[in-house]
Amino acid sequence: MTGLPADAAQWRSRRHRLHERSLAAVAVTVALAVAMTLCLGVGAASANDSGWKRVLSEDGINVAAREIPDNPNLEFRGVGVIQANIFQLLAIIDDSSRHCEWQANCIVSKVVKSVGEFERYIYHRVDSPWPVSDRDVVVHGTVEANIEARTVVSRFRAVQLAGHPPVSGVVRMPTLSGFYKFEALTDTSTRVTYQVVADTGGLLPAWLSNRAARKLPLGTLLGMRRQAKRMEGRYAAFHARFNPAFGGRLVEPQALPKAR
Repeated sequence: MTGLPADAAQWRSRRHRLHERSLAAVAVTVALAVAMTLCLGVGAASANDSGWKRVLSEDGINVAAREIPDNPNLEFRGVGVIQANIFQLLAIIDDSSRHCEWQANCIVSKVVKSVGEFERYIYHRVDSPWPVSDRDVVVHGTVEANIEARTVVSRFRAVQLAGHPPVSGVVRMPTLSGFYKFEALTDTSTRVTYQVVADTGGLLPAWLSNRAARKLPLGTLLGMRRQAKRMEGRYAAFHARFNPAFGGRLVEPQALPKAR
């Protein structure tokens, strides 16, 4: 007798789909958690544009991938325009209390260490359906702002932090790095770039992880777009402090306040 019984084949197919959704949720929610607690400094991020190949396009969001030397995991980049003020998007990312409203399978996202006003470490954990183990990571993040170019960039990377060892039964992500880039096009329109490369750990092969990760930029930007609509008219204190249209001023370097 060859092949799998119908029920076994269906279970294996379902298990692979669960793996993909879980890994995608991990990288999306971990990366999005970073910008909530960071500072603004002088500078702008630029990325090498060579080697990118488009892999997905939906709802005005273009996703591309490229190979990295000596790394089986692909790097992914998503670019799309969100009809929202750049300060509104910064407030949404800063608002850690609402991250789980729009980030899939979010369980925990919290600051575990602050280094002055300009540097922080965040612990993030994502729920995964059985039989996939939850994933978690400690992330170090920084933010840069170029006032004249009306651009804000949030960089992030996974680190080992004393006092926060791996949790039993949870897979600690070995690597995660990337950035968000916000470019104000108009007062009500912002181009957002999300770029990331990650190793979600565990026993899954790189090809399966890459297959899941190709959807990360799309899910990230669509989630941010939906939250921008839901939270329209909120965050008055944040706008009053930073948005010039509301009498605010973006001074560098300046720590982002808690959004309200």
